[in-house]
Amino acid sequence: MPDTLDWPVEYIPDGDDVFMRAHRAFFRKKKLQPGVFRPHDGGMSVDWQKYSSPEDTRQRAKVPQDNAIICLPVVEIRAINNLAVEHTPEATNRAHADVIGFQEAEDITEMRVGLLGASSVVISL
Repeated sequence: MPDTLDWPVEYIPDGDDVFMRAHRAFFRKKKLQPGVFRPHDGGMSVDWQKYSSPEDTRQRAKVPQDNAIICLPVVEIRAINNLAVEHTPEATNRAHADVIGFQEAEDITEMRVGLLGASSVVISL
């Protein structure tokens, strides 16, 4: 029996949402800061609502209670410059997706402000 699962890659519809952890370090006076939006290894990691709840996303953190969870509408992410949302499932996380396009950004600050405006906190610290 294989020790990993190969989840199929699916298209994430515009009408769906993705969830993202926001560590307490990205809050100032309880207000989320735009610096929370940053790529790692080519994409910004998020979880697709089809396979995850906000609490599921929070529980994947090393220290869940140190993380708020924000929700981002896929259609609003895709409307910011050339950002894309792609399903990138992992063996232990079928919901995993990436927001990509930061590398091509000339003005990452503008992208971050746009993402901040599109986001809402669904689980507070």
